[in-house]
Amino acid sequence: MYKGRKSTQNPWQANTLEWTSPVEGVHGNWEGELPTVHRWPYDYSRDPNSEVDFIPQTVPLTEAEKADKLHH
Repeated sequence: MYKGRKSTQNPWQANTLEWTSPVEGVHGNWEGELPTVHRWPYDYSRDPNSEVDFIPQTVPLTEAEKADKLHH
């Protein structure tokens, strides 16, 4: 806990909101405004050409995703 290298903000590339909070402890978890949630907590990429499979909840939906959700 006191030795070794510090972890990154989101070492597991998790989608859920708690991984957007600052690494350093602050009162209330987030400084300033609370983050806006745009998607479900486990909304992984369905695009086979995407470089990453995870999409954090704070990333807005693309136009293609909005259209896809209307059809499902």
